[in-house]
Amino acid sequence: MRSPATRWRQAILAFSLDRSLLLYTCSEENLIKIMGRCVAFTLAALLATIDIGSCLQCYQCNSQSDPTCKDPIGGRTPIVDCATQDSINYNRAYLSLILPRELVEGVTGAPRYCHKIVFQSGTTVRTCLDANPTELNQTCRLLENAAKSVPSDPSKQLKHCSVCDKDRCNGAGSIVASAPLALLALVATLLYTKQ
Repeated sequence: MRSPATRWRQAILAFSLDRSLLLYTCSEENLIKIMGRCVAFTLAALLATIDIGSCLQCYQCNSQSDPTCKDPIGGRTPIVDCATQDSINYNRAYLSLILPRELVEGVTGAPRYCHKIVFQSGTTVRTCLDANPTELNQTCRLLENAAKSVPSDPSKQLKHCSVCDKDRCNGAGSIVASAPLALLALVATLLYTKQ
């Protein structure tokens, strides 16, 4: 049997060990480390929600060859950087029978923007095309004028035309898709900092 004095000494020793561990975990150095981890995690989460890039990215498809191009746009619709030759090559290969030649060929070095074009025939085209930065809808007017030259052809008659200058803006739901990711990053950060 242990004497009461021995049990008392063991209790004091256990208390002082617990207290020193508590003091160690709450020391200024450890708080700085924990805070640094929280800041690093928060920055990583924020960076995960931001799409970094200097080229405008647009959906690129034609509903005549890809039915998922119509609204609502399919999840596997190709995305292209407007500044690449791939964008111009696609327009030449797949849109030369649909769009006026001057739009398909483009001008070397001209700024390119995302376009969504819907014709009366139901054909939907999403691509990068040259556009005047001070008058983005000039492309749509050019399409309307081209349609006037063949009024009996529904494949040339315009139902909708829009030009935009944000990444993936020529598709439905591109802004909404990043909102869940931002919310997830916020929740993860809050849960991580409460530990």
